[in-house]
Amino acid sequence: MKNFYSSKLILKLLFAASISVFSANLSGQTAEGTESFSHSFTIGIGHTMVAKGIEAGDKKWLALPSWALDYYYHINPKWGVGIQNEIILSDFEVETFDAKKVITRSKPFSSMAVLGYSPWNEVMVFVGAGAEVAKEESFVLLRLGAEPTWEIGERFGLVLGVTYDFKIDGYDSFGLSLGVEYKF
Repeated sequence: MKNFYSSKLILKLLFAASISVFSANLSGQTAEGTESFSHSFTIGIGHTMVAKGIEAGDKKWLALPSWALDYYYHINPKWGVGIQNEIILSDFEVETFDAKKVITRSKPFSSMAVLGYSPWNEVMVFVGAGAEVAKEESFVLLRLGAEPTWEIGERFGLVLGVTYDFKIDGYDSFGLSLGVEYKF
């Protein structure tokens, strides 16, 4: 029953994000007449940290390699919606929140819809919901994060991703990544 309500929450967030995208002003010009970019793709490489990892029977902090692929639609200079995707490139074991069991994860893949806000031009903070999928089982997840960006050209930027994921009925993870953004 709990997964049913979590699924409804995700559908509501996706619906709200799609309404925002389709109701936005689609103009590619700023007030000064210079070109602005509404869309962006980011590819990143990083590490996902798991505090309650299990290795050789001992509880241990794990740093697991990961790749990220993100898409954003910038509604205006302050707000954006997007899809974030991440794959952890390792198999691992982790203790659940309540420490009642150890679960195995085989190269889990996460995908979530996010809503972002830019308090400053070079920083976006975001919140989102989605799912982490692995062959053993899947978890609904909630994500909080921030992405400072440094422009390295008219269409390119260097992005530092900092995320915290809450996997419902599972475990928490913390992610750090470095990526390249392409704006169009």
